[in-house]
Amino acid sequence: MNDQLIAARIDRLPRSALHRRLLLLVAFPLFFDSVDIFTLPSAAPGLLHAWHIGIPALANLISVSFLGMFIGALAGGALSDRIGRRLALISFVTFASIAAVLTAAAPDMQWLLIGRLFTGIGLAAGMVTAMTYIAEMFPAQTRGSYQGWAMVLALSAIPITNWVALILVPMSPSGWRWVFAWGAVGLVFLALSPGLLESPRWLARQGRHDEAEHALARMEAEVSRETGPLPEPRPLARTTVARAPWSAMFGPEYRTRTIVLAAIWMLQTLGFYGFEAWVPTLLVKHGITLVHSLTYVTLGNLGAPFGAFIASQISDRFERKHSIALVTFAIAGCGLLYGLSFIPALIVVFGFLVGLLIQVFASLLYAYTPEQFPTDMRNSATGFTYSLGRIANVANAFIIAAVFTHLGYLAVFVYIAGAWVATGVLTLAFGPRTTGRRLEVVSPVSLAVAPAADTVQAQR
Repeated sequence: MNDQLIAARIDRLPRSALHRRLLLLVAFPLFFDSVDIFTLPSAAPGLLHAWHIGIPALANLISVSFLGMFIGALAGGALSDRIGRRLALISFVTFASIAAVLTAAAPDMQWLLIGRLFTGIGLAAGMVTAMTYIAEMFPAQTRGSYQGWAMVLALSAIPITNWVALILVPMSPSGWRWVFAWGAVGLVFLALSPGLLESPRWLARQGRHDEAEHALARMEAEVSRETGPLPEPRPLARTTVARAPWSAMFGPEYRTRTIVLAAIWMLQTLGFYGFEAWVPTLLVKHGITLVHSLTYVTLGNLGAPFGAFIASQISDRFERKHSIALVTFAIAGCGLLYGLSFIPALIVVFGFLVGLLIQVFASLLYAYTPEQFPTDMRNSATGFTYSLGRIANVANAFIIAAVFTHLGYLAVFVYIAGAWVATGVLTLAFGPRTTGRRLEVVSPVSLAVAPAADTVQAQR
């Protein structure tokens, strides 16, 4: 089965209940990824108080969590390209949920570190697979919008998790354990997984053409029952290329793209997690009470789902690289103003803006990354670039701890803002254009210079 024909058949499908159902299913593992990312920051103040540990111990916990994410993204991306998107998602969510239970039950720091390591492995593997799944299963003209809506659902986990922590952490010395246990609810995904279809693109590239045809026919039949007869597929006049090995991301066609994306993921991780993972604890260390710290962070993170909603509205309307760069500069400015604010109302306002803008950025980047590589190595390359961002935060945890200890509270926010500015400059200078382009148009030249309208017109 020709790759271009598969792409044309997927891209001709109008918005439908099928897409909404797949969106809800793939948003579920993303939701619990967001839950876990914010369990440690939310539970940390209570944990530090209950176990009488300090900033260096918290740095170790954050660091090992991101080491797990590095391993999970790197290995999970490659494994998903081998076993398929559907089985990978089910396996990774299950693994992460069980690890969350072990974390909540940890009797000492050693077991807590192990639990965080395993949780990070499962969650990062699931995250990169979900990003790739959305890229492959939704039409080219709307995949950015659907990625944004998936993140709206996923990021509702942030204020929910903050409120869970706000209620549970102050209740008892072990309240922080229930915040970690909240992440195990991801096991509900197992009951929903029968409705998750395998990617026809992946099946065809594995030579499983009958299964690919069956999956496509099932999608088309469901959509046509709802919307009426479908238009004829219009594949582009391109031949199917030979399967690309994992190492092709380092070859002459994709090397520059891989390097640029890896750098973007590394820099944004320094800014994103430098802010989100440390702010609750930094506020407490700066003299704000535990309850007030969690309240400020909770109110600020109410902006997260709204940020993803904004991304869903702009992702397919404007070139993604330009939107990404603009948002990073805005995050840097609001983050600095947050660090300079000591009035509660201003802390909440700038916290809200940072939380909103960060998730506009994240939703755009999640759409932007997998669409730059061909199906054979899409999840491997996405996982590789994503994993480097996570390993960067292993060192970042100690850097921020040192900056805070030796230079003070405000210096941390200057450091974080610098990471965001660098992310925007790099994206603007070297990021390729991708909005509205078919995934099978994999030439770096065509992606970099071909007008989006030409590709969209060719699909019609």
